[in-house]
Amino acid sequence: MRLKRLTAFVLAGAVALSVALTGCGSSIDENAVGATLNGEEISLGFMNFVAKYQQAISDLSYLSMFGPKMWSTELTEGVTMEDSTKDSVLTLIEVTYLLEDHMGDYGVEITQEDTEAIEAAAKQFMADNSSKALRQIGASEEYVKEMLRLLTVQWKVQNAVYEASEATVTDQEAAQRTFSYIRVSTTSGTGEDGAAKEYTDEEKEAFAAEMKTIAADAKENFDGVAQEKGYTVSSYSYGEDESTMDEAVIAAADALKEGEISDLITTDSYYYVLRLDSELDQEKTEEKRISLLEKKKQEEYTALCDGYKEEADFEVNQEEWDKVKFNRLFGAPASEETTAQE
Repeated sequence: MRLKRLTAFVLAGAVALSVALTGCGSSIDENAVGATLNGEEISLGFMNFVAKYQQAISDLSYLSMFGPKMWSTELTEGVTMEDSTKDSVLTLIEVTYLLEDHMGDYGVEITQEDTEAIEAAAKQFMADNSSKALRQIGASEEYVKEMLRLLTVQWKVQNAVYEASEATVTDQEAAQRTFSYIRVSTTSGTGEDGAAKEYTDEEKEAFAAEMKTIAADAKENFDGVAQEKGYTVSSYSYGEDESTMDEAVIAAADALKEGEISDLITTDSYYYVLRLDSELDQEKTEEKRISLLEKKKQEEYTALCDGYKEEADFEVNQEEWDKVKFNRLFGAPASEETTAQE
């Protein structure tokens, strides 16, 4: 039985894996077959460790926000956060193992330096966690080393794909226009008592009249008028792939020349007044060029992984995989000061 692959959930390469946890034991049969990939068995023990490691990171990061029922929360109808995370773990185990099989195509190898860093990080992880936490997460030094080794392969292959990419971004794709705007809600706001309230038709009409006045006065001093009326001036940049800002706002911005102020713009949720600050914002354009290039490289990498998946035979032992549950939560251990006080 061969240990298989996971993805870089929070790590990139053989970096430190020293996450201290508290917890209790696991009843998973680690010797059971969790899945097969192209006929090779993947141990349930390793798959469980990958899943529980991701759970532990999520517990430490998000439990305070979402509460103890986080994993049973439905993200879509019939699909809980636990279901979604476990599905992602399966996909990533499959993909990263396939990348290991193809790493020679990209000149990728695990060096002696990588191996030494992996071994040191694995020992540190085992030392940093209690025996109860290690049982709950299903950790062994062998599993941790394998995880880090495979993470390193994945990281190196992705970098190799990025470096070999011939993706480019045209000036038209990158070009960004920037405008400043004053905005007020047409639907709801905060009352004098601080509570949320829905605006009446009369209040909406009053806001519209005030914004029309601002639009007229702002043609001389946009920032000054906004400050005088108690409104915040915000900035927004957009290009040919714009899909976030309301279409009416973008159409109004497109009609402006640099320095010009719009008339009142009404959308379903807001009133706007705009000032076009730049017809070609060089700084934002360069930022967009970089992000688009990164996106195209990521798309190439994703297409590569999808191609490997299409050719692979990945079978999950659902009966065993269903036994992996996130019903025991992880927590950070108490500090020495807290322990002494207790």
